[in-house]
Amino acid sequence: MSDVNPRLDKVYNSQVIALPNIKIVSNQNVAGHSTVLYETKETSPFQRNEDTVLTFLLDGSIDSYYGGINSQFNVRSRTCTFVYGPGDNEHHLFPDTAMDSMAIGINKQFFYDLLQEDDAVVEQIVNRIERKEPFSLAGGAYRLTPAMFGLIQKIREAADITSLRSLHLQNLLSELLLHQFQEIAVSRKPEYSATIRENDLRKLRELKVYLDQNFLSELSLAILVRLSGLNSYKIKTGFKALYGHSVFEYIRLLRMKHAQALLLDGSHNISEIAALVGYEHVQHFSTAFKKHYGVPPGKYKY
Repeated sequence: MSDVNPRLDKVYNSQVIALPNIKIVSNQNVAGHSTVLYETKETSPFQRNEDTVLTFLLDGSIDSYYGGINSQFNVRSRTCTFVYGPGDNEHHLFPDTAMDSMAIGINKQFFYDLLQEDDAVVEQIVNRIERKEPFSLAGGAYRLTPAMFGLIQKIREAADITSLRSLHLQNLLSELLLHQFQEIAVSRKPEYSATIRENDLRKLRELKVYLDQNFLSELSLAILVRLSGLNSYKIKTGFKALYGHSVFEYIRLLRMKHAQALLLDGSHNISEIAALVGYEHVQHFSTAFKKHYGVPPGKYKY
């Protein structure tokens, strides 16, 4: 079988980043041609019995069929899938269509270590993998958001990093998974946003854009009410329904990400970074940073 059907990463001369429990396979600007790729134990770049595979199609078209899953996956530009398919699978590529994609295989146990919490979705993933039961977490292809796209580009760029590359990639992957779970929740429960009035949806989206640009500013609930034109209840419930985080959880996430970037840049000491991201006491910042990234800022920096 392997002589007739070569490994898929060899077919496309893929860029491969192999880390403990994670493998990232990137196919950029592959010339389009009509073909069927057979993914078996021998040809897959992943350990399909152990790995859940996240596939991101930045450009192109693929129809995928996974053994044990009845639905067909019509994956188009700017969509992605979240699949555990331990059996034989087929991927139909369209003629005259260039393909730009990235697939990430993650070992089942690593979900626990990466997310560091007792989450029902993560437990569901691991239990189904233990039973060798094929599944798609989202039920099909779903939207690849601009935030995911940006993280994918950063993961590709990280291939050239020599120092602390593994830690850097794990942090990027953790953030990418967070966006995945949020988008899957929206795709599975569209009533989250359907119950919010269109005018309020617009204001919540505008609020998120403001936070993305001004997350280091002083941001109390009273200030957010004034800025958004929404009452406090709509901010608390609507923002979390739409984005998967409370508004202040989202602000903390942005500030931690900024702190991470400053540490990697090396132009500020830890006390300065703590003050820049809104912490009066360095110890409080160190505790929050360790909770978010798994290591204290001093060790992360050096």
